[in-house]
Amino acid sequence: MAQTASFTVKVTMNPSDGRGRARGRGRGLARGQSQPIRPANQQGSPTQAGNPRFAGPRPAQPRSGNTNVPRVPGPRTSRPSIEEVTTKFSEMETGTPIPIGRGAIRGREPIVTPQISYYRAPRPESSKSQTGKQGASGQPVSLISNYFPIKTYTNWTLYQYRVDFSPEEDKVMVRRGLLSNHKDFLGAYLFEGTMLFSSKKYKSDKFELTSKRNSDGQIFIITVTYTSVLEPGDYAYLQVFNLLLRNCLRHLELKLIGRNYYDPVAKICIEKLRLQLWPGYETTIGMFDSGLLLRSEISTKVMREETVYDLLQEFMRESHRDRDWFIKFKAAVIGTTVLTNYNNQTYRIDDVDDKSTIKSTFPKKDGTQMSYIDYYHQKWNIKLKNVGQPLLISKKKKNVLDKSDTDRAIYLIPELCILTGLSQSMSDNRMMMRELAEFTRVNPRERIIRYNKFMNRLLSTPKSVETLKNWNLEPGKNLVNINGRVLPPQKIACNTHQFSAGDRGDWSNALRNAPMYTSASIKRWAIVAPQNVMADVQKFLGSLKRVSDAMSFFLPRPDIIPIPNPTIKSYTDAFENAINGMNPSFIMCIIPSNRGDTYSAIKRHLCVFRAVPSQVIVLRNVQNNNLSVITKIAIQINSKLGCAPWLVKIPRKNMLIIGFDVCHDKQNKNKSFGALVASINDEQTVYYSCVTEHVSGQELSDFFTANMTKVLHAYRSHNNKLPSGIMIYRDGVGDGQLSYVHKTELANIKSVCKEFYKDEEESPQLAFIIVKKRISTRFFTSGQNPQNPPPGTIIDSVVTDPTMYDFYLISQHVGQGTVTPTHYNVIEDTFKDWSPDKMQQVTYKLTHMYFNWSGTVRVPALCQYAHKLAFFASQILRGTPNTGLNQLLYFL
Repeated sequence: MAQTASFTVKVTMNPSDGRGRARGRGRGLARGQSQPIRPANQQGSPTQAGNPRFAGPRPAQPRSGNTNVPRVPGPRTSRPSIEEVTTKFSEMETGTPIPIGRGAIRGREPIVTPQISYYRAPRPESSKSQTGKQGASGQPVSLISNYFPIKTYTNWTLYQYRVDFSPEEDKVMVRRGLLSNHKDFLGAYLFEGTMLFSSKKYKSDKFELTSKRNSDGQIFIITVTYTSVLEPGDYAYLQVFNLLLRNCLRHLELKLIGRNYYDPVAKICIEKLRLQLWPGYETTIGMFDSGLLLRSEISTKVMREETVYDLLQEFMRESHRDRDWFIKFKAAVIGTTVLTNYNNQTYRIDDVDDKSTIKSTFPKKDGTQMSYIDYYHQKWNIKLKNVGQPLLISKKKKNVLDKSDTDRAIYLIPELCILTGLSQSMSDNRMMMRELAEFTRVNPRERIIRYNKFMNRLLSTPKSVETLKNWNLEPGKNLVNINGRVLPPQKIACNTHQFSAGDRGDWSNALRNAPMYTSASIKRWAIVAPQNVMADVQKFLGSLKRVSDAMSFFLPRPDIIPIPNPTIKSYTDAFENAINGMNPSFIMCIIPSNRGDTYSAIKRHLCVFRAVPSQVIVLRNVQNNNLSVITKIAIQINSKLGCAPWLVKIPRKNMLIIGFDVCHDKQNKNKSFGALVASINDEQTVYYSCVTEHVSGQELSDFFTANMTKVLHAYRSHNNKLPSGIMIYRDGVGDGQLSYVHKTELANIKSVCKEFYKDEEESPQLAFIIVKKRISTRFFTSGQNPQNPPPGTIIDSVVTDPTMYDFYLISQHVGQGTVTPTHYNVIEDTFKDWSPDKMQQVTYKLTHMYFNWSGTVRVPALCQYAHKLAFFASQILRGTPNTGLNQLLYFL
């Protein structure tokens, strides 16, 4: 407001219609983020001033443009902006494909609304019967969730207007101030930078207002143009509610970082780790089965007490020993998110320009050049220290409504960029992660206290209360109550034993002396280990034999192959000697430490160049001789050889169950791997898997279809018939891509089935379920002492989506912190004899069949196997595995 003057202005009414297409909100920036003047063109790099530390050729030409500040973007978000949504609605044609991007696939839960078929898959008819999508089995349980009801709201018709400023003003805060001078005339409105929303229709569809900027007396002509009407239930309509909510959060003196708000005043400093933890909130308003709800989830932002320049210096200190130090520095920085300490904005680093320094220049409005070092001194009163530091590049992607044809580069200064999040080395440091967990792991009681504190803060802050009152929104003070159900513990069947999974879904103790359901028969196997640890290996083998014998898994004495030193070449030479000399069924490999390059090299050799199941064990686990660890190793070996340690009976026979997931290559963001794992026998214990590499620009659905063809061939080969029912659990899909998956992937799968079943009497019954793990919904038992709900808890009402056949399932026990449920959305269901009860029960049963853990997991086992395989191919093998392993769980 300091930039504007409040005075009586001339209002010029223009009766012309003026309907036009909405332009990008703030040129694609997030709500509340100012739009800085940007260097035009964005071609090439800044004009060079010389960089003795980072020598390199100068760019041919400097960037041209009409700005006098470096380009600074706002927080990034994968959600579509309001005007993008409304404009795309008007441009849509039926069947128009949606571009796929990681943000859409892996985004957080978006706002849930009816009447947005462009972003949704139609609800299956099977869930529209008299019973609907609710099940009935299980014991009732009273729950609460992290949703607050919106007690009162008005189903207004909202009117959307585009607001233009002449001359152009890029800063959103100044725009708001200029427009607020006319609040008496405009009445209650919301303005987020470009679009204005009002509950009343102004008399003219296009009119002009006049305001003056205090700083220099500049007069602005503000043109307000009607664009469209938003009805209750429209996607953009609820986006307006969320815009309103974000305005309220600003009044709470919270800081917007990325898409969420955090409280820097309440930060926790961990000096020992040089980290800060900023508490914050994820909030959204959506339409659910019980009506309009506000979801609030606590969030923590990890801030490191070091800048990118500090990290650069660490790598520079290794320059005398490592000539690739700068390449490694770039790899460590690219992809990270930084916070600029002069304006508290976040950016994703996409590149490092080692040919530019802070002495490099950019063009001002008047055409003259200004160096970055001078700009920061004049604009922010910051004196930059190291003149040789390179510039960081954050690329602002072209907005779909932007007039620019190219992405735009934003240049940042390393010493002004604070690193956020955890580095890979931090994540791999178990002691550090345990210490962090003491602060970030929140139990149910504390989490509920924080939810209530947030709502009390929202409803006690005068400005936020006034904002809500102006729009007739009144959130309730209490969390919503839900009636859930708990399915009974499942029976775990071994060869001659049967026992309950128990209330915690863990049967590790019962498994130790129970014969495995099926056991592999091995004639020859080999152990490759360093020569100097043979005594430890012999002791380990004795324990392994005792443990495996107790589970009726009989391992013969292995061929032990000692190697003189633990180099990659020594291991691979030993593998070749063993394979050529004895053709082992299995190879165990002992490595001295958990070095990723050694592990990857071993797995690539045995899973890509060869097709031999293998088990890699770190030496400390051999030396510790822990029977619990050795039991898990024995189960893994048996599973990798195609056998099943236990079984949970699935009632339906002749059914093919499939899991599919995608994992992205961390070193090449344009490459990803899609993995499909299927069970091809009635007991769901025989598996077939395949992996395909997917490059950006290729249709993932084509690979899914090709793999589906392979699976049907494998099923027919194993059973001499095709399945009568097919269940597909699809992970790695965001709500924004549901329509694409339904119209493309599902349609292609149906085409494959039609071709396969053309000579059959009936087509297969088909269910396609979207599995979503990364969600913000939480559930707790109600009462004086709230706890995590037990495994088997089903929630299929109140907070579910009225446009979906969906449910939540809590399948695993969590000893510390708060359990995260999994969301299931059934987008296709042609099973004639399956009620929602059966769908939920089978899904829960399948969470017991992941053989790498003798307990329940968060998702059906086929999904977990697919995730494990996709990760294995993308991060370990960096390629597709040998097809000779397709019928084994070699990737566990």
